[in-house]
Amino acid sequence: MNYVAGDVRHGLRLIKQSPGFSALAVAALALGMGATTAIFSVVDAVLWKPLPFRDPGRLLAMWEKNPAQNKFRLFVAPANFWEWRKQSQTLEGVAAIRDQRLNLTGGPNGRIDPEELRAERVSVDLFPLLGVQAVVGRTFRPEEDRPGGSNFAILSHALWERRFGSDPGIAGKNIVLGGQSDTVVGVLPAGFSVLDPAVDVWLPLGLAPSDTREAMSRTLMGIGRLKPGVALEQAQAELETIGTRLEHDNPALNAGWRPSLLWLREELVGKVERALLVLMAAVGFLLLMACTNVANLLLARGASRRREIAVRAAMGATRGRVIAQLLSESLLLALAGGLLGLALARVGVAALARLAAQSVPRMGEARVDVRLFLFALGASMLCGILFGIAPALHLARTDLNPALREGGRSGTTGRTGRRIRSVLVIAEVALAVMILIGAGLLIRSFVRLRSADPGFQAEGVITLRLPLAGGRNAQPERRVAFIQQIEDRLAALPGARGVGAGSALPLSGLGIGDMFAVAGRPLPPLNQRPIGLIRSVTAGYFRTIGIRLIEGREFTAADTATSPPVTVISQTAARRLWQGGDPLGGRLIWRSGRSAEVVGVVADVKAERVDGEDWPTAYMVYPQAPLPTMTIVLRTAEPPSTLGSAVVRVVHELDPEQPVADVRDLESVVTDALAGSRFNAVLLSVFAAVAFVLAAVGIYGVMAYEVSERSHEMGIRMALGAQPGDVLRLVLVQAGRLTVTGIALGLGGAFGLTRLMSTLLYGVKPADAFTFAAIALLLAVVAMVASLAPSRRAMALDPMATLHRD
Repeated sequence: MNYVAGDVRHGLRLIKQSPGFSALAVAALALGMGATTAIFSVVDAVLWKPLPFRDPGRLLAMWEKNPAQNKFRLFVAPANFWEWRKQSQTLEGVAAIRDQRLNLTGGPNGRIDPEELRAERVSVDLFPLLGVQAVVGRTFRPEEDRPGGSNFAILSHALWERRFGSDPGIAGKNIVLGGQSDTVVGVLPAGFSVLDPAVDVWLPLGLAPSDTREAMSRTLMGIGRLKPGVALEQAQAELETIGTRLEHDNPALNAGWRPSLLWLREELVGKVERALLVLMAAVGFLLLMACTNVANLLLARGASRRREIAVRAAMGATRGRVIAQLLSESLLLALAGGLLGLALARVGVAALARLAAQSVPRMGEARVDVRLFLFALGASMLCGILFGIAPALHLARTDLNPALREGGRSGTTGRTGRRIRSVLVIAEVALAVMILIGAGLLIRSFVRLRSADPGFQAEGVITLRLPLAGGRNAQPERRVAFIQQIEDRLAALPGARGVGAGSALPLSGLGIGDMFAVAGRPLPPLNQRPIGLIRSVTAGYFRTIGIRLIEGREFTAADTATSPPVTVISQTAARRLWQGGDPLGGRLIWRSGRSAEVVGVVADVKAERVDGEDWPTAYMVYPQAPLPTMTIVLRTAEPPSTLGSAVVRVVHELDPEQPVADVRDLESVVTDALAGSRFNAVLLSVFAAVAFVLAAVGIYGVMAYEVSERSHEMGIRMALGAQPGDVLRLVLVQAGRLTVTGIALGLGGAFGLTRLMSTLLYGVKPADAFTFAAIALLLAVVAMVASLAPSRRAMALDPMATLHRD
């Protein structure tokens, strides 16, 4: 024990004697350990931690697909959902979910400030299927899930705390949702969600089998549970068979449609899985670079202490004691790096949670817990042992008598030591190349995404959503008049340049859709009719958000509820339906039987993602399609961020009870749509910057040490007539050889690994020649710059002073 305590004290003294070396080693380890622990914490929470449901490995997400139109995750028709539940023998249970937004206008004590809530209507068997119980009250009973009588609600834990003060007696009390009184029956556990983490309230689905229109509308998402021992492929095959029967029995609804099953975990995190795995690989490379850097430092430091070790051996120290003393310093450095890395990991996880809250599901569950602390501590200690034992064993096996006779001559440590350090630098450069190329590809991809045309002009536009279902604006005629009043008032604001309203903003989701066809032409089979989006807009909508008119006209004030139905279609709709012909004057018909004359064609607008497909879209004028939710758009000469309160005030002056939601500028909509790509690019860029610095420091450290070790040799060369330029060439050629070898290996590794990134890139190929060449050139330049200081030191050597000192 005394030996151990003495070794620790000795190690601490050595660390204090070399603060620069110690700080560099600890910083490199801390960065590597901290970044690794933070990313592993996120990956553990998002990808590896089981879903918080009963036996989550058997849970499925259930959609419908239309392979002929390359659509694979579309909502389910209630009529089909009923048949799946009735006919399936491979599923233990099936539940359905429908998204909705409702206005909260009243609580147990009367009227409260109106607020739009995100709601899910669910079949009564959802919560038992998931194994979730209420923390207050209960979940739904079968008799509460019936058509026209489902006036019951379950609150989210967050809404219960925020709006009802965590009232333990909330169960049995009434609240007003969507203009009707609902009885609260329970509160769910904190953090509960199925797909949407922001849901505030759950209500019974109340499907009506006798309602043909509802049964034929694709509006549901299904959750299923496989029976024990049943494979996903078995369930998919069974539902395919059921789907074939449903197509035969009801071709009007199901021609070309089939069930589509996915693991629920894949539905939740499948879109981010590859990105997180790429980041995990990158941070693994970063940890290897940090370890390599510190290993190089310790090798160089161990070699420089040959005389000290020789003196200790001459005084009777055994080889085991020498190894123990050398290891004590590296273990202390590793421990310090691990502890600092843990602190950085905690900061990193919190920063990642803020950066990726909207783009990475389950991000709020990421924590640096005990397991990850032990991982970081154990990994740092293991690294310390590995770093310390290599130079220790090397020196312990070396005949140290020459070191005593040389009196401290700085001769070389031999080819083996130089070869090890060279290999480590090559590995470091190769790893840096792979990280930098990955970051370069993501950055170029993000720049392309940011500059891509989404089909509208977001600058200078403020938006706010008005949920109109319930209250005094529930009737269609009242909705139309209310929206017109708001537009008139907003148009009078100072700096207003245009005002309009639409049922769905670009990049906000698909929303309502249907099948399109052209009246007067032979109708194609149902499975070949394009699936398109339906939008309801006012006359000023296109001009306000900058959607370009291609031909024809926009809507005008003359397009009223009583005038002939008209529609404006997107370029993709015109191209697919008229196939080069002139759509103006033609009639578009929907599967529901509605038809309208095409009076204009506008540019395509991205509905979901900037890099997403262009959906055929039909715009209807709002008086002819007064949908219950509209988003006001106002273009202004003033900064949009300064007008939020003024716009809300205009709405509440017209109707104090009208909820207003999502007041924000249109540019933030674009920003949110790019959040996932930004997260990947920013994070990998940070890793690349750290890798860049580590590589530069590694090259500098090795070359500086080489110059120090070979000063005697260089002195002899210069004494024999070598010029400073010759010495410079000697150092730069050695640095260039290491760098070129590392770059070549890194380019080869990157060529293979970037294939995994293909789905993360937009407008950039995984083997983009420009990125590969730019990164290779950049690292070559950095390597040469890092070698200049040691090279200049070598050129400045005084041959006689060097030989005399040695």
